[in-house]
Amino acid sequence: MNDSINSLEKAAFRSFWNDGLLDVMLGLTVLVVGLSWWHDMAVFGALFPAVCVSLWHPLRKRLVEPCMGYVEFSGERNLKVRGFRFGLTAFFTGTMMLGAVIILLWQGGAISRPANWIAGFPLLLIGIPVLFFAAFTQCRRFYLYAALTLLAGAEVVLQDQDPHVGMIATGIVITV
Repeated sequence: MNDSINSLEKAAFRSFWNDGLLDVMLGLTVLVVGLSWWHDMAVFGALFPAVCVSLWHPLRKRLVEPCMGYVEFSGERNLKVRGFRFGLTAFFTGTMMLGAVIILLWQGGAISRPANWIAGFPLLLIGIPVLFFAAFTQCRRFYLYAALTLLAGAEVVLQDQDPHVGMIATGIVITV
């Protein structure tokens, strides 16, 4: 009986993410970051993801839950969710620290001009957490979004383009 309850909760957790709100917010975030990069407004691009993260829960309560309902997961599932959030926070903190070290080394002359592959790095930093999220939620379309983002990063490097090109294209595809 406990196995059937666990499988039911697992299915409910997977369907919890099927409302499309996170898809639209992810696509808009990648699109806005790309557009802000293109127009040299990096501050806006840095703030928009934080705004989307803070708006997701209120928008879900207002737009999704009246139609699809509300589900409360077990304490064990909530602990896994908190662990995942902590892992994402650690990933982004580590990435930020790595970026700061690279910038300091570059400005200090310890390393020369960044290599050509650095243009794909922003899309890599978007694709990896999306891949982790796909594994966490078991939602297949997020694997597709992660693959699309990582492929766009590779394409940016191979075509010797600026990162905003891949971000804008990826953001449009995910949003639509």
